[in-house]
Amino acid sequence: MKIKIAYVSTIMASSLVIGGISATAATAGSMDSITDATFTQDKTVTTPLDPTDPNTPVTPVDPTDPIDPHAPGTSGPLSIDYVSNFHFGSNVISPLSKTYYAKLDKVKVASSGNIISVPNFVQVTDKRGTNVGWKLTVKQNGQFKTQDAAPQTLNNAELSIVAGTPKSLTDAAYAPTTSIATLDPTGAASSDIAVAAADKGMGTWAIAFGGDATTAATAVSLKVPMGTAKVADVPYKTTLTWNLEDTPN
Repeated sequence: MKIKIAYVSTIMASSLVIGGISATAATAGSMDSITDATFTQDKTVTTPLDPTDPNTPVTPVDPTDPIDPHAPGTSGPLSIDYVSNFHFGSNVISPLSKTYYAKLDKVKVASSGNIISVPNFVQVTDKRGTNVGWKLTVKQNGQFKTQDAAPQTLNNAELSIVAGTPKSLTDAAYAPTTSIATLDPTGAASSDIAVAAADKGMGTWAIAFGGDATTAATAVSLKVPMGTAKVADVPYKTTLTWNLEDTPN
């Protein structure tokens, strides 16, 4: 009798399991809901970054210094955040053709206030979200001249910039392509500095002229031919205009 009871119990349990697996639920009702998201463009000014360490925000040492002034970066979703001034310093007049090199830039570490030397650089940020790319060019606004009542020109002087080294917290696969630039002293033509093709250049890119302190020391050069007349103890100056276009073409 005990054996028969056990057998019946096993059969009943098996039937319940099989019945549970094979059973299907009927749909009692159905309703749709909405899910959505909206995106707005970031128009704030982006902080400059150390061009050798994009984890470190920096600022100009003194943006109102008349010798080394810095305007705030341009606002908007596609912006130039910072550009170095090129200072060649005081040099002894030579009767030979000479090449002079811009001094490293000095910036202030935002977190500590420490002043550090970094490669000269320009920084671009693309927060548009369109991924269409961009192009950065530079134009020299005339030859170097003295700033007195009767300006003297540094004839045939040639300003050149090495191809920049892009640094970013964005993956390097999205880096813009950089070019060597020898500037037109007449200002008639612009020179490409960096081009981000479609699906490139998103995020913030500090483009350093020289990847480290050693290469940066000779990254921005001024060639002055032997036959160029020079006035002693008077600064020669010019300005550069950096243009950021919203497509790479």
